[in-house]
Amino acid sequence: MKNNLGNQTERAKQALINYIRDRKLKAGDFLPVQNDLRSMFGVGAVTIQRAVAALKDAGMLTSIPRKGVMIKNPEPNGFTGREIGLVSMYRSYDPFSMCVMQCLQLQLHFAACQSKLFVRNFPEMTHVDTLSYFDGLKRCVEQKQLHGLITAVSFDEKTWEFFHKHDLPVVSLASASRNGGYRIIHGTDVKRMFQLVRECGLLRPAMIHCGYPAVEQIRNEFTAGCSMPLEDYLFFLAPEMVPENRPQDWHNGMCDVMDRIAAMPPERRPDVVLIPDDFLVAEFHRKLVLARLKGFDWKPHLIYCRHPQLPLFSPEDIPGDYFERDLMQYAEVTVQTLLKLIRGERVPQELVLVPTEYHPFRRRK
Repeated sequence: MKNNLGNQTERAKQALINYIRDRKLKAGDFLPVQNDLRSMFGVGAVTIQRAVAALKDAGMLTSIPRKGVMIKNPEPNGFTGREIGLVSMYRSYDPFSMCVMQCLQLQLHFAACQSKLFVRNFPEMTHVDTLSYFDGLKRCVEQKQLHGLITAVSFDEKTWEFFHKHDLPVVSLASASRNGGYRIIHGTDVKRMFQLVRECGLLRPAMIHCGYPAVEQIRNEFTAGCSMPLEDYLFFLAPEMVPENRPQDWHNGMCDVMDRIAAMPPERRPDVVLIPDDFLVAEFHRKLVLARLKGFDWKPHLIYCRHPQLPLFSPEDIPGDYFERDLMQYAEVTVQTLLKLIRGERVPQELVLVPTEYHPFRRRK
């Protein structure tokens, strides 16, 4: 009985914190009377009294005689309101994925949520995953230990049926490209890149892309954006899924790209190169500088993407137009979208776009 009372008190504390956070209550605002709180949270008087007392001890609440319980400090002071599952692939050599997870954990902390990480229990990559790949996930969902889920992997239909059965709100990251439902992606940089190409009067755009899992999408966007032949001007460094957990080797693929471009007649070489990936931009620029030192006379304009949380280079070091994708903003939009779903609020579109910031090329004076 004692343990059960403790669990009920903990859930009541979480409910109180969620009530304060969801309604954006400020210092000086009052909670409803305890009878109303009991009815709202479905607990007894002793449980509510214990929960309120705990938050008073933490400095969040205070009692005002003949007025009630007042918010003293709305900050949760280490308490958490909701437990959110983070589902991640096993990629120990991928700094981008690690940075995204860290940004998500920070944003969950700011939202007074506790993150529970579920990592694939084997390193091999798969197109879609099942519940059995993530130790403890099935049990936590069945026991209602999670209020919602953020996933970086795509799940099979059976897993989605399980989530729906347990009414679990789920939001997918861009990497979970095979998932339906709510997904968070950055704005359509490729379309804007081709718009810049046309505005600048450039005629022969080429694109370098990592490839999987967006090969078909990028092919369609390239075809829609220009009339250059795909086989000569669109380059994928890893068009197929790489199942092993190992560092990505962009060196050989980029060398092949440079060799193919060098073999073109000068009048057919690209006059602008689009690279929506900061790792590939850094590798391409290194290869281009080395080729120029060896006498390769090719000076294309660059249009690329970068993340401020992954400072592989300074934009001043790689001249060109670029779009900046802020991963902290991406994580914030992801967390806030999931919290809206948990609260039962309306999210207008299942595909949520996070805008990128455009930075035009400025030549040094």
